[in-house]
Amino acid sequence: MTRRHDVSALALLKGTNRTGFEKLIAPYFLPWQQRKIMQAYRLAKYGHQSQVRQGGGRYFEHPKSLALLLIRLGVRDHEVICAALLHDVVEDTFILELADIEEWFGPGTCLLVKLVTKEKGLSLKRYIERLAAGDPRAWLVKCADRVHNMSTLDSPDPAMHEFFRKKKIKQVKETREKILPLAVKLSAVPGFEELGRFFFEALDYWCERREREAGDTPSSD
Repeated sequence: MTRRHDVSALALLKGTNRTGFEKLIAPYFLPWQQRKIMQAYRLAKYGHQSQVRQGGGRYFEHPKSLALLLIRLGVRDHEVICAALLHDVVEDTFILELADIEEWFGPGTCLLVKLVTKEKGLSLKRYIERLAAGDPRAWLVKCADRVHNMSTLDSPDPAMHEFFRKKKIKQVKETREKILPLAVKLSAVPGFEELGRFFFEALDYWCERREREAGDTPSSD
């Protein structure tokens, strides 16, 4: 794996409003695909409407950022974009079940959402094993999910500093052990090579940065 370049993930994650989002997808997706994507957009916004992220800000910005990142990286599979928007709806809200997603968005989108959803009682080990054995498109969603999560591990509230310091340590460990191997695996899939390399470099960058911030940089001894 090549050494990473200056990662541009933050620029690619930059948000936009609904009008801007619709303009962004218009050149790349067929009209019926655009309608599906915007249906997923509205459902995710509604489902997460009362939720706030731990670092502040409305929760919907998280799935929207995943979709924006993937579109800007050149992903033109509308099922992947729908899954990115809906990836937390089943796990964290009560408005949709997997059966609803299959009925409204098709079995492809449903499969991707199922693969990235960690059901209650499912161990992290089993979850990652199931994900790694599944559709590589789900790895795209998971890698994008982790890039955004790693990039937002901060809070302006000083009282939250220690909470986020510990969370950074935990997230770095989990990312190095569980998610980076997915990016490597993705880079070996025909058609996904560049995306796999991007996510490896982006995740590696955020791991190193968060380690430094948490004071948890491994010793060189």
